[in-house]
Amino acid sequence: MSRNATSTSESKRAGGIPRSACRGGWRTWAFRIAAVALSLSPLVLLELGLRLVGFGHNPRLVEPIPQPTTWGTHRLNPAADRAYYGRMDLLGPEPRPFVLPKPPGIYRIVVVGGSTVAGFPYPFELAMPRQLQVVLEQQSPEQKFEVLNAGITAINTLSEVDLVRQAIACEPDLIVVHSGHNEFYGPGGAASTASAFVPQFHPLLHFLRHQRVFQLAGLLLPRPLRGHPQETFPADIAIPQNGPIFARALKAYEDHLREMVRLAADAEISILLTTVPCNLRDQSPMHSLSRTDLTEEQRKKLNELLQAAERHASYREYEASLAALTTARQMDPDSAILAYRQAQCLEALGHREAAAAAYTLAADLDGCRFRAPSAFHTVVQQVASEGADSVGFCDVAARLRELSQFPAPGEDFFLEHVHYNLEGNWRVALILGQHIQEQILRRPWQSERVSDVARRDALLGVTPFDRLAADTFALMVVQAWPLSLAPDSGLQAARVKARIAQTFASLSAEEQKIFADLSLDAIQQDLLGGMAVGYRAAGREDRAAEMLRLRRLRRPWEATD
Repeated sequence: MSRNATSTSESKRAGGIPRSACRGGWRTWAFRIAAVALSLSPLVLLELGLRLVGFGHNPRLVEPIPQPTTWGTHRLNPAADRAYYGRMDLLGPEPRPFVLPKPPGIYRIVVVGGSTVAGFPYPFELAMPRQLQVVLEQQSPEQKFEVLNAGITAINTLSEVDLVRQAIACEPDLIVVHSGHNEFYGPGGAASTASAFVPQFHPLLHFLRHQRVFQLAGLLLPRPLRGHPQETFPADIAIPQNGPIFARALKAYEDHLREMVRLAADAEISILLTTVPCNLRDQSPMHSLSRTDLTEEQRKKLNELLQAAERHASYREYEASLAALTTARQMDPDSAILAYRQAQCLEALGHREAAAAAYTLAADLDGCRFRAPSAFHTVVQQVASEGADSVGFCDVAARLRELSQFPAPGEDFFLEHVHYNLEGNWRVALILGQHIQEQILRRPWQSERVSDVARRDALLGVTPFDRLAADTFALMVVQAWPLSLAPDSGLQAARVKARIAQTFASLSAEEQKIFADLSLDAIQQDLLGGMAVGYRAAGREDRAAEMLRLRRLRRPWEATD
């Protein structure tokens, strides 16, 4: 066989492509890659230059402390929220220092979630994660616990997947996921204005927001700053539970929880998935939907029945009111307000279980999706049940219902629609603490070691000013859109105002003036520090010293004296 024939045969075996053509193809691709790299080199150099001069911010979750102290070498970065919201500065996570590598003997927990985890409207040191640490320390005083608060206002599980991925760097023994309220309206949510990008692009967006060049471009091409997320993020407040938007949010919630479980499993870290409760009893539906095929005559009849029901209820004729509501719901079973009024009548008649079910149904039918629907609870349990032994499930929502003095949780545990009051934070901390103690640490729960309210407040450094500040912000939330759309929003606001008036009246005239002179930023960022400054200006060094003592108790790593 000739050399040419052999060459032809080899070319055929290679798929008919001559070797010279293969070599040419590789050269072409090498040239293209080099051209792309060369075109990007100015951006790379600019990125390096911006970092060298200290421009921009680093939204990485875990960052080293410039000057490590005995309290820690690293902390959760308060700028981590910029990875999810760009220039908008939101509350969280808590910049509490901790040591890396983790010293022996420390059981470290990272809690992930939205504003309910961050503690809004309370400071981090009164939030549920800090109270969880107090609970665990009381149960196992021989063990050192660290509970790190990675909660960030208004984020959902799409962003929390990234947080869990980064939280592994904290070397936690346990990650707790307490999330669900922001699933529709958080960044990348099914009904959110928080981002113009589809969820699939958000991991890339998170990466880009870490780059200084991208941050510079954001300054050169400014977008108008948004108002409060509550008022600006909802793109749709008429979301039926049998519609496509609801289905997409439910599927996304499930997928993101599964991804968090996978990340924890790959890192050999235990993870605890929880349900999230909400205010069912004292939060009337914000947007009640109706059947779309109702005739004008049927709508008129429904309105008459609702008015009759409310009239009977005003005279405490609850049986007659319930009868009118039952007839109305037969005509319009998707109405959230009809279900809510039924729940109120059932509670007044002493039918606790039926009332609890009706309150839950009313929240599920509410077209404004600021509260996690009960369908999310089923998803959490399902995902947890499919995991390994390192995946736990705690039904916080069910346990809190059992602990409520009412048929369903209301203002006994909540300030408004979803944010816990001090009692709610404490109860959730106890629920999680008992689960961790018994199911994860395999130690007995000793109820006699649970502090009473006075002892709890002393351990946490709670003051009347904290309650006053929390209700001040709660009133702002209740009176803002879309909570202001709720038919009982006026009554809800009146109850918050009554709490504010009662707490304010318990203060001395001097305390009232100092608190009233504080700005909202001072109240939210450093309430006790602001009160200390006010006392000092009034010549009350003794009271200023007490405020600083409590501040040191709550933030010992920030003490300077």
